[in-house]
Amino acid sequence: MSDLVLGMDVGGTSSRAVIADLDGRILGRGTAGGGNPTSRGVGPAMTAIGAAIEAALAGGAEGPIDRARLRANVIGAAGFGATDAYAALATMWHELGVPGEPVLVGDVEVAFASGSDALDGSILIAGTGGVAAAIIGGTLGPMADGLGWMLGDHGSGYWLGREAIRRTLQPGRDPADPLGDLVSQRLTGTSLTGEWVVDRLAILTAAYALEPVRLSEIAADVVAADEAGSRQAGEILASAADELVTTLAGIHRPDDGPVVVLGGGLLSSTRLGELVADHILARWPRTTLRHTGSGAGGAAWLAARNLGIDLPASVHAALTRS
Repeated sequence: MSDLVLGMDVGGTSSRAVIADLDGRILGRGTAGGGNPTSRGVGPAMTAIGAAIEAALAGGAEGPIDRARLRANVIGAAGFGATDAYAALATMWHELGVPGEPVLVGDVEVAFASGSDALDGSILIAGTGGVAAAIIGGTLGPMADGLGWMLGDHGSGYWLGREAIRRTLQPGRDPADPLGDLVSQRLTGTSLTGEWVVDRLAILTAAYALEPVRLSEIAADVVAADEAGSRQAGEILASAADELVTTLAGIHRPDDGPVVVLGGGLLSSTRLGELVADHILARWPRTTLRHTGSGAGGAAWLAARNLGIDLPASVHAALTRS
C-alpha cells in the first residue's frame, strides 16, 4: 500500500483537509468551520479542524483511509500564537489516532506552495488584509505589511473600503459617479443618485458603527463602480495597485527567485489583479507570475516534499488544482 500525506488549510471561516498519495491522487477531502484559535477560540477551532480531518479520513469511492498509511502532514494556519493552541491541536491529533505529530506552518507558506513548487520566490496577498512575504529555501523569509487594519494592510479590501468612504465625503463629488451612491446605499440604505449633497453625518455614523474589518466589504462596491465606469473607483484601484507593489518591493529579490505568487480574492478576478500584474512585470520583466490554487493541496505538497522524495511538477499541479 502506498504512503499518504495529509494537508490542511485552516482559516477563520473554513478548515479544509485533503489526503493524497504520492502520485497526486486526492483520496479524501474534508471541510468544516473556521479553525483559527484566536478568532474562534481554542475549543471550537479544534472541533472544526478535527471534523475536517475525520471527513477526509472517511475517504471517497475507495472507502475509509487507513490512518497507518499517513507518513507526513502539514497544517497551514494562522492564530496559533496562544500558548495552549498547539498543545490542544496535538491532543486532538492523538485522539484521532493520526500518526506522528501535527506539523504547523504559516498560512502564507501554504499559499505560496499552492501556487508554485519553487523553493524560492515571493507571494503577495490582497484580500481583507494585505501582506507580502519571501520564501527562501522553502521556508518563510522576510514579510512586509500584514499589520492589520489599524497599522497597515495597504491596498487591501479594508484599505479600498476606507478610501471609498473618504472619496464619497470629499467636497465637489461628481453626482454622476456611481461610487458614492453604492457606498451610501451600503452604509445607510439611502441612494445618492443625481444628488450633490451627501448626508455626511449618516455615512460617518454608519462607518464607525461597523467593526473596522467590515469596511473590506465595501471593496465589492469599488469593483462594481469601476465596472460601471466610475472615475473615482478607477483611481482608488490604481492607488491600491501602487500600494501593493510597493509592499511587494519591500521583500522581493528577483535574483533569489523570479516567481511571484498572487493570492487573495482581490487579485484573482478583478481589474486590481490585472493592474498589479502589469506593475510587477513592468518593474521586474523576468518575473514568472502564478496564482494560488488549493491551499490544502499546497499543504499536502509541502508534506510530500518533507519526505525527501523528488516529485515531478505534475504531482504539484494535481494536488493544487482548485
